[in-house]
Amino acid sequence: MEEESLKNFINSVIFLVKLFAGLKDKFLAQKLYDKTSGFIAGYIKLFNSKREETESTSHNVYFVEFKNMIDNLLEFLDYLEHSKSASTAPLLYARRNLLDFKLNLVRLRHQSVQLAPKPKENKPAAATPVFKNIQPRNLKESSNKERIFNFIKRSPNSRTKEIIEEFNLLSERTVKRNLKELTFEGMVRKFAKDNGVYYSVI
Repeated sequence: MEEESLKNFINSVIFLVKLFAGLKDKFLAQKLYDKTSGFIAGYIKLFNSKREETESTSHNVYFVEFKNMIDNLLEFLDYLEHSKSASTAPLLYARRNLLDFKLNLVRLRHQSVQLAPKPKENKPAAATPVFKNIQPRNLKESSNKERIFNFIKRSPNSRTKEIIEEFNLLSERTVKRNLKELTFEGMVRKFAKDNGVYYSVI
């Protein structure tokens, strides 16, 4: 599976370069160049952290950063398609290979997490007191996030304005922060359409 992932990475880079060569707008070409460079650098950083067997925490951070780079690159490809700034064939091939690469990456990550040995728990000799009525500090925020997610699930392609109006008891800033967190966690997808920002469940 790692070979397939490497193949998808190489194909993604090839089609991104072809797409870059076909862009006439210098600004968009520079953005694509920057995002492609970041994508390659992120892959190298992730690969090196895996080879060096460094702390799993740093590897997790690199993995999340790299996954976000892929998502940003895919969003930019969506923009290029929407604005009709690039030829269709390299754009579609680049997107397909990026999605295949992301899928293989997530599968590899899932397998490595499942295969990792669980650390042994040190059980204390004496009994420790159990506090039953302790509430998590972020319960309100997480329930707001959950309610926003359920609203987007019920009414897909919701505009930011509609979501803010639906949750008018919350501040606009709180709603936007929760939307940003849901997007970052990969639970919802953010996209622009007709001068508006929309959210849908992935």
